[in-house]
Amino acid sequence: MDQEKINKVVTDFFHSLKSPEDKVLETGLSQHQTIELLMQACLIAIKDNPQQFEIYVKWFLNGSMYLLDEDSELLDIEEQLRLAR
Repeated sequence: MDQEKINKVVTDFFHSLKSPEDKVLETGLSQHQTIELLMQACLIAIKDNPQQFEIYVKWFLNGSMYLLDEDSELLDIEEQLRLAR
């Protein structure tokens, strides 16, 4: 998968989660700081595990189709990961 495309999709997704108000959470971090940390951790995990990420992308596609009632079965993520090994 193209790293630039991955970065765009992940960044757009996480930035869309930010609320207009950047409230401080119980952790002491703001909501925006927390989302940025999660995004960075996600990007590192993707870079370190590209084959596993591809399985997740396929599973999210299946999950999206399942939620939209376009697929009647939700694949088992653990099974998909085991099959790829």
